[in-house]
Amino acid sequence: MGNNQRQGQTPGMPCPQCGQFIPTTVTELLVSSSLCCPHCGLRLSIDRAKSMKAMQALAKVEAAQRRVEKTSKFNGRY
Repeated sequence: MGNNQRQGQTPGMPCPQCGQFIPTTVTELLVSSSLCCPHCGLRLSIDRAKSMKAMQALAKVEAAQRRVEKTSKFNGRY
């Protein structure tokens, strides 16, 4: 499976050092202080102060995802 196929199925980003895919989730980005590339070991620190607007947007995305999941489970019971 190529890099582009994985990126379409799993959330994440390319590593700025080696270019390989770093899988992550919105929740992980919100709660972690850093991400680590599983291929080259590069550790990416998350500066919450400088990323405040992005963190707020991610929190809204996460809340929307939870609402969709809750709604789909509810609708699936009928």
